[in-house]
Amino acid sequence: MSDLPVLSEEEFKNKFPEVHQQVCDELGMGFVPAIFRCVALLNPDLAMSSWNMVRKNLCAGDLPRITKELMFSYIAHKKKCHYCTVAHHALALHHGFTEQDMAVILKDIEQIKNPSLKLVMKLADASVDNDFKRVSKLDNELCSLGFARDEITELVGMISCALYMINLADSIGIDADKRFTDTIDKASLN
Repeated sequence: MSDLPVLSEEEFKNKFPEVHQQVCDELGMGFVPAIFRCVALLNPDLAMSSWNMVRKNLCAGDLPRITKELMFSYIAHKKKCHYCTVAHHALALHHGFTEQDMAVILKDIEQIKNPSLKLVMKLADASVDNDFKRVSKLDNELCSLGFARDEITELVGMISCALYMINLADSIGIDADKRFTDTIDKASLN
């Protein structure tokens, strides 16, 4: 648990109204996560550049948002970042994945039935491990499945974004937002 201060939702909204609206709308959960509210208090420029990276890599692009949430959740789980694991697990659930699907992905990517998603997750796994020989092989396999070069580049951007945000979250040691944990708890009951 961090001793760092966090702007309240209302303080963030008053200080950064446009960004508040963007985050609420584009993440899709209707609130600004604590990581952005904490960093905004400590270093507004860092908070805004971090949000812009998330906005461009996670919330925009041609690849499905759910694929990116799953990648982020998997990478956070692999890197043992509690904040990002909880946040992106909740966001994946919010955007349509089930708790059972999440359990398969986080436990064993070999059990993923969709061949494209399995390769995408393997690319994330190999990238996190800095296994560039495997990354190259998976890149070729993705091309064989019909992925365009710009789509693969978008995947690499998402991996880079996830790793950056994981390092930021781990560095400030912030607790997961209750709204994220509530989303996971609610899905676990179903």
